[in-house]
Amino acid sequence: MSQFHIKSIEVEQFRQFQKVEKVHGLSPELNVIAGNNEAGKSTLLQAVRAALFERHSSTVGEKYRPYGSQVSPKICLEFHLDGVEYTLTKVFSRLSDGKATLNSSDGRSWEGRAAEDHLADLLDYSYPRGGASKWHHQGVAGLLWVEQAKASEQVVLTDQSRQQLHSVFEEGLREILGGDQGEILHRRITELKEQYFTKQDKPRVDYQRLIDQESDLKHRLQSAKTELEEYEEKVDRLEQKESELRTYQRERTLEKAEDQAESAQKADRLVTELRRKVEAGTDRLGRGEAELNAAKQASNQRRKLMGDLESARESQKSLEQTVGGKNSELKARNKHLAELESSRDELKDRKHVKDTALHIARDTQKLLELVEEHDGLNSRHERATNADSKRRNCISERDSIRVTDEKAKELKEIEREKDLAEARLQAAATRIEHRLQVGAKVRLGDRSLVGEGSFLLTQQTELEIEKVGQFTVIPGGEGLDVLRSKVKAETRRLARVLSEAEAESIEHAEANLKRKNQLDNEANELSALMEGLAPEGLQALEDRVVSIGAQKDSLQRKLGDNPEQEFDIRALEEEVKSLQDQIDKIDQDVDSEAKLISESREELAGLRVEMASAERTANRHSSELEQARNAKTDDDLLTAVTEAERMVEVSGNQLEEARQALDAQNPEAVSAEVERSNQALVDVRNEIGTLERTSRDLKVALSALGHKGLAEEVATLDSEHAAVNLQLETMNRHAKAVDLLHRVLDEAMLRAKDSVAKPVAAKLDPYLRQLIPDALPAIDENLTLTGIERGGSTEPFSGLSVGTREQLAVLVRLAYADLLSDAGIPAIVILDDALVNSDDGRRDRMKAILYQASKRYQILLLTCHGREYRNTGGNFIRLEQKSMGSGNQ
Repeated sequence: MSQFHIKSIEVEQFRQFQKVEKVHGLSPELNVIAGNNEAGKSTLLQAVRAALFERHSSTVGEKYRPYGSQVSPKICLEFHLDGVEYTLTKVFSRLSDGKATLNSSDGRSWEGRAAEDHLADLLDYSYPRGGASKWHHQGVAGLLWVEQAKASEQVVLTDQSRQQLHSVFEEGLREILGGDQGEILHRRITELKEQYFTKQDKPRVDYQRLIDQESDLKHRLQSAKTELEEYEEKVDRLEQKESELRTYQRERTLEKAEDQAESAQKADRLVTELRRKVEAGTDRLGRGEAELNAAKQASNQRRKLMGDLESARESQKSLEQTVGGKNSELKARNKHLAELESSRDELKDRKHVKDTALHIARDTQKLLELVEEHDGLNSRHERATNADSKRRNCISERDSIRVTDEKAKELKEIEREKDLAEARLQAAATRIEHRLQVGAKVRLGDRSLVGEGSFLLTQQTELEIEKVGQFTVIPGGEGLDVLRSKVKAETRRLARVLSEAEAESIEHAEANLKRKNQLDNEANELSALMEGLAPEGLQALEDRVVSIGAQKDSLQRKLGDNPEQEFDIRALEEEVKSLQDQIDKIDQDVDSEAKLISESREELAGLRVEMASAERTANRHSSELEQARNAKTDDDLLTAVTEAERMVEVSGNQLEEARQALDAQNPEAVSAEVERSNQALVDVRNEIGTLERTSRDLKVALSALGHKGLAEEVATLDSEHAAVNLQLETMNRHAKAVDLLHRVLDEAMLRAKDSVAKPVAAKLDPYLRQLIPDALPAIDENLTLTGIERGGSTEPFSGLSVGTREQLAVLVRLAYADLLSDAGIPAIVILDDALVNSDDGRRDRMKAILYQASKRYQILLLTCHGREYRNTGGNFIRLEQKSMGSGNQ
């Protein structure tokens, strides 16, 4: 069984726990704390973390207050550690009411930061320098306490928790790593490496400076060599260009190109002259062909005029016959339309009479409905108005009562403090008992004592005995003044708070508070009644009453005496509908007939337009034909066509002779030769110019480079680079040798650390075989579960299902807890809904594993699935119960 377990948890004014809430009777083994969502399970775990790991005066404590509350959060933990019972109490506040106390069953006590520091020493954790405590500050708790929604995350050890696990097998680890000599050798090699490399394996300043110097000299040497090579290349190019220029001058290349260009220009001028002759012949032929086409067109136009005149006269005759038939058809349709319209007008008169009667009937029915609705609204308005008046009275009376829940609570607290102060004063008072003889004269303060009796003195009093003298009685010594001042202070404080609450006594204040709550409840009930009677408000309801009344009065004035009449609305509606159907049917017939008449009229109008147009066309064609014959007879047109055909033939023969002469000169070859010779001349001139400019530029460049002493510079840099390169190679050999030795030692230490993971794997293996029989754990040198091995392959932790990751994260924590518990290090496992994604079979196996593990240390399992964990076998506590005590063991 673990040496450390929590016995009870008490919270007050912490998040949703505003009143005092307790979880007590916790077993040192397995505890299942069940509760529905929002019941406060995670808040309970958060309270335990805050009590243990947060400073009571930290600003973090402000966030634990209930929403809207100014009261400081308070937490009390009772726990057992190494045979000693401890009680930890914390009030989180930066003001004077903040406190931290730690009391032990062996009589020791600590307060404030001393209490918190001693607790951190007991449980081996640390506080952050500022802000909230993180999991890496919380030692074993940060490792073994699983918060809600984080169960499936991979378990990563902090430096502190890893050191705690290492301490379990520290001596064995030192032996594997070569003991003290191994550590000294590794430190020495590390120091040698650090002479050359930083912790990030980058060269140090001197090493890097030598590398940079060698690189710079190498770059400068290469640049100088490049410049020297460029100088030599320019000399070669200059000689080549000057040789090419001399060749052009010797062979008279430019003069020959100019002669060829001039010869090609002469041939091109001859071709141009022949082309002008062809163009002139083409123009003459075109004019002749145009005259021929005009003559033929005039002849064709004359024949067309004659045909158009004959066609127009035939069309005019046909249209006159069609118009006569359409006139007869239109008269018959107009007569039928007049008969239909007469029948429709008669039906409309009858329908108007029925419509009037139907409107009166509907208004009468509407008036009856408005009267009924108006009466109902009046009643609702009256009830709502009365409720609103009562609600206002309740609110006014409630607001006049000054006492509040906080004031009542404060009064009880003051009364308790006052009673406690009076009790302490009475306990410290001095009792004076007296048995006096008859006639003895004794005064105690302002009293005369006679006979037998007793008094309690709580303040300094003078005792005077006649003929004996005076005695001063000081009850309780000097400390009684403090107690008496406390009583007076609490009395004044009670009177002040009663005055603020406008109450004569605490009972009066409580009665006023009860009355205030009654008035508040009554006001809420009346508000609910008003909401039901007037959901949109009293004004809206009143406006509705006025509106309905106005509609009712308007209808009454409109109907006059008609409300006394009785109407059959249904029969009237059927008669109106029947008449409307008949009207609609006739309207359709009228529309259809009117449409046909309109179409006939439009068609007749079109025919008349066409007939008039045909007549005008025939007259126009006759006039045009007469005018054309007066201008030129039919025989004159025929003679013009014959003369134009002869002129076209002569022009065509002349054009053919000119084209044959042009083709004989081969114009395309002449044009190509002109273009070629011109381009050749331009190319020769450009080439000679380019050679001359290049030669000039090379001479200028060589003149400048000749003064730099490039060969001497290359030799100097080559010598300097060789010297620096030799130093760098020497340093490289040393640095690489040390780095190689360091890596070899690191790999040896890594292999040694792999064996450290064996104890964790040994603890985890039995649990894992119970959960997944064919799986083995994969633990790395950092004691982290990286995955599982099964079926001949390793499955990484991140690749497993969410449920399996949750289960493995719990199992590896149990393995850590086993190691720590075996070594006597305090360990508790707390799981907040850590198995929500487990199926039924896996969950049952996990419950058996947890029960088995709880025999060595305490486990707290918080869950919102109480029914599924009722058979876990441990101490079962249901969080919703107001008195949260121990369940079945």
